[in-house]
Amino acid sequence: MDVSTITGTALLMKTSQTQQAMETAMIKQAATQQNMIASLLEQNAGMTPQAINTTDHTFSTIV
Repeated sequence: MDVSTITGTALLMKTSQTQQAMETAMIKQAATQQNMIASLLEQNAGMTPQAINTTDHTFSTIV
């Protein structure tokens, strides 16, 4: 193997490693965002009023 082949191969490997590192960072960022959304949904669910279970099916405008 000549020097240019070895250099080219090493450069391709380095590029591949860089791309894998960037993909890993993007996956971690997406997971962090999903956790934040899940947390917000959980907080929102805790703030919504609970439905009142009534047996009569009358219409009421009382809030």
